Amino acid sequence: MSLSERLRGRISGEGPISFYEFMRAALYDPEEGYYARGAAIGEGGDFLTSPHVSAAFGAALARLFAIEAQELEGDVDLVEVGAGEGRFLEDFTFALARLAPELHGRLRVTAIEASEAARRRLAARSIEPAPRVLEKAEGLAPGSVRGWIFSNELYDALPVVRVEGSEEGLNELRVGAGPSGFVWTAAPAAEEWREHLARLGISLAPGQKGEIAPDAAPLHRRLAGALERGSIVTFDYGHPARILYHPFARPHGTLAVHRGGRRGGDPLERPGEVDLTAHVDWDVLLAAGEEQGLAADRLTRQGMFLSEIGILDFVESDAEKWRVFRLLDPEGMGEQISVLVQRKGPRGPARE
Repeated sequence: MSLSERLRGRISGEGPISFYEFMRAALYDPEEGYYARGAAIGEGGDFLTSPHVSAAFGAALARLFAIEAQELEGDVDLVEVGAGEGRFLEDFTFALARLAPELHGRLRVTAIEASEAARRRLAARSIEPAPRVLEKAEGLAPGSVRGWIFSNELYDALPVVRVEGSEEGLNELRVGAGPSGFVWTAAPAAEEWREHLARLGISLAPGQKGEIAPDAAPLHRRLAGALERGSIVTFDYGHPARILYHPFARPHGTLAVHRGGRRGGDPLERPGEVDLTAHVDWDVLLAAGEEQGLAADRLTRQGMFLSEIGILDFVESDAEKWRVFRLLDPEGMGEQISVLVQRKGPRGPARE
């Protein structure tokens, strides 16, 4: 029985389901979810991430890591959450071995990846030291990490609840099944979603849509609790709440379909065959980190961040220059992706 058939059967028995459940199945079903099938990431795939654009991304971050790790003695950790097939970890560890061999000799690497298919590809990569591979963040013990917890486009892949403003109040857009496919159906939103937006000072205008990621804060609190000293470094598509839910900038929310290198399409079509994302609410991650003792170091655009840490120092050819420009492009990834850095413990040495 296909994933679509199983979802239709569930709707037939239960009535319309939350889009959160639909998206979770579409992306993470262990048999037919998008990531179980083997996400098509990279040139010619469904979407492109920064590590797939240029190895300079990992190298520049390795140098920053080496500078900040000067304050740490003994074993030092690099944890990547949502490690995928290990492209970033391979680039990062290769660069660190050249830039700071003594630190590389003390490095412990942990890769957290939910997809079994991605974990198999990760295990085949040349990553030194060989990473400990975990399926879930729950495998990180509290206070066990000294160094960095890193992620790139992790939170925008978390399943979301979809909501819409109306004259009568907030509705939840749930997923039903019609003769020709899955359909949206509105129902009064649960109190927890109304309270969530109210805490953020957000009120959706009638007809305005938005998304809420219930798993974002719990995941971030867990990662923050695992960090004994160091930084959580988060690259993702996102905005503070006042911008994320702005009625003129994003009247239809940020839910998006990615397929064949293009963005667009019906998120209810072909579950398991396309990538689904929704932008991150940085205010949620900032608050979750603060609850666990993290201090915000900075929140800035990717282009500015990578420029400031000297990514252009790792360009060795004209071809590489243009690849790095894609990461800095103010009309592309450089502006669309942001970087949140949160620290626990004393601030590290000044960046060079």
